[in-house]
Amino acid sequence: MTAVGGTETARGALDGLRILVPRGGDWGEGIAARISARGGRPVVAPLLETRPPIDGSGLSLAVEEWNRGRFGCLAVTSQNAVAALGERGIRPVAGGLVAAVGPATATALRGIGLPVDVQPETEFSGRGLARALLGAFELRGAPAFDEGTGAMRVLLPVSELAGDELPRALREAGHAVERVTAYRTEVLPADPRIGGLLTGGDLDAVLVTSGSAASALLRHYPGIHRRTALAAIGEPTARALVDGGLHVDVVAAEHTVGGLLDALAAALAPDAPPRSEETR
Repeated sequence: MTAVGGTETARGALDGLRILVPRGGDWGEGIAARISARGGRPVVAPLLETRPPIDGSGLSLAVEEWNRGRFGCLAVTSQNAVAALGERGIRPVAGGLVAAVGPATATALRGIGLPVDVQPETEFSGRGLARALLGAFELRGAPAFDEGTGAMRVLLPVSELAGDELPRALREAGHAVERVTAYRTEVLPADPRIGGLLTGGDLDAVLVTSGSAASALLRHYPGIHRRTALAAIGEPTARALVDGGLHVDVVAAEHTVGGLLDALAAALAPDAPPRSEETR
């Protein structure tokens, strides 16, 4: 497993490489276009589908409370959550901190009119965002949820499948976190054609961009040929793959899709060390 940086020198061609893109819609098509621009051959095969929560009243109420200034911080960990917040009319609030897990989420937040106050410098993950937030709380002395303790009240809109690393870290530091389901992530049925490509080693790489994508991959396609490189967007995603018994060949040091493509290009360059052809 190799972590590769996202510098300009690491960016390279993906000439002729067949790369599985595990999400559909605008996001998947956008990534496919970026792969094609580097000379790669994207194979778009959605593993997951994003849907509204079964009961959206909790999110609507949370947005209403945010708009009234009853939260000191809004922490957002995905573009899907941003879309759900925008649909419910979220607004900027004087004194309220808005935090984004990474550049793409930050851009999406600005797109719905929310300024971004906090973002990790390098580690675009729940752990990285927790560190950035705790530092910001200390520096800013932002609005308190409880005047007696100085605890921050944090709104965290996420998928029902999201991990607990971020809220756990904030709660352990004495802050109050209200986690609310902003959207559902459902695993789509397996595609026999894609299964054949993966077990036969006919794909050069798979982009694994989240823990939920790793789980879906493990559920449907556990026998991925060792020839097919699995490229994880960050350490938590890599751990999910390894814990499920799959190999991981690339972990992006810059936890963005651009960083992942950079790392993959470097790992699959002609002068990169060869990998075993065995199946795991």
